[in-house]
Amino acid sequence: MNKIKKYALSELYDMSSGISSTKEQSGHGAPFVSFKTVFNNYFLPEELPDLMDTNEKEQETYSIKMGDVFITRTSETIDELAMSCVAVKNYPGATYSGFIKRLRPKTARIVYPKYMAFYFRSELFRKAVTNNAFMTLRASFNKDIFTFLDIYLPDYHEQVKIGDMLYSIECKIQKNKKINDYLAYQSSMVA
Repeated sequence: MNKIKKYALSELYDMSSGISSTKEQSGHGAPFVSFKTVFNNYFLPEELPDLMDTNEKEQETYSIKMGDVFITRTSETIDELAMSCVAVKNYPGATYSGFIKRLRPKTARIVYPKYMAFYFRSELFRKAVTNNAFMTLRASFNKDIFTFLDIYLPDYHEQVKIGDMLYSIECKIQKNKKINDYLAYQSSMVA
């Protein structure tokens, strides 16, 4: 039986804020990770649906690499705070929203990205966030919460087995959703 090990989240990841952008930059340029994309997906889509006009320096500072975890930093309710999405590949030239925090792994082979996607959406992690969050006008995920959170992980090889299995299931779910959406669209065209 594998043992579960406790880590401080800040021991495993560096946290960075996203890009501050203007309306004029939106809708054209390089791929961009929006709040909506993170909120609605366990994994970043193969192709990012949003665009943002950014320069080379911004693309370097706000880069997206395999293993990065994106967490929504603000919400109108505590229950929707810190929804996460994981990159399972590199996204050259892409950047991410200022309404998102990026967690980048500090070392290799401690956290497995596909496993972490499900861990960060788990009831255990979600409860830890809501217990540590504060609510003024909006709930906020900040450096204080980040430094207080602990995570509990099996060894890396166990994470790989679990993560790959869950990722495969999630891919099938997403494929079935696309088929259902297509069939619903076809049905509405006939009616």
